[in-house]
Amino acid sequence: MISLSAMIALCCVSCSDEKSGTSSTGGNALVSDDMGKDINIAENDLPFGATMTDLISDRGDVPVSISYEKRFMTEDEAKKISDYISAMNNCDAELMKNTCYPPYLDYIVNQYEDTDIQGYLDSIHSDIVSSYTDGEFDFNYIIVNSLMDEDDDDDSTSFSILDRAILEQSPNAQITSRKMVGIEVLYTLKDDGGSYSLSARSGDDMILYIYEIDGQIYVL
Repeated sequence: MISLSAMIALCCVSCSDEKSGTSSTGGNALVSDDMGKDINIAENDLPFGATMTDLISDRGDVPVSISYEKRFMTEDEAKKISDYISAMNNCDAELMKNTCYPPYLDYIVNQYEDTDIQGYLDSIHSDIVSSYTDGEFDFNYIIVNSLMDEDDDDDSTSFSILDRAILEQSPNAQITSRKMVGIEVLYTLKDDGGSYSLSARSGDDMILYIYEIDGQIYVL
């Protein structure tokens, strides 16, 4: 998976056991599984991906279109993921400051010498081009393929590691919810107009964390 130490990640921690299509309910079947044509299943018992909802960038408040599971994520959380990917796409330091928890963002940036948030985003963008896309790109669609939360094992989510990093930077931070999501990001190349999947190029989905801290939603 794309991890914190990999060039493409800004504020995430990878987890090698997390599988595409799993959800916080643990062991859910995939939408594509053969469940029989005559089975009537309550919505809450449907497999992850059965009730996907789209937020389209044309509406104005979503910079990158996103498809997400409405039973496991809120619209506000989906919008934050869209903002995060847009900030990476456009090297938008101000948007990233409003999307990632500021003390944690500063901590990540400070791991690199002689740079600031803008310089760090510029570096990440360049690394994506050289290591994955082989050309200038435009992220244009996000698909949330998996989700895990506090009900899932910490060995699979690494929430305790991220909690510790957050609290080291901000000891009074009040963390009230945590989610780990695996996303597929689709993009076009500016030189040929072709459409591609970043997951296909990198070998796995990008892992992001959605945290509610002090009553605000952040993507890490």
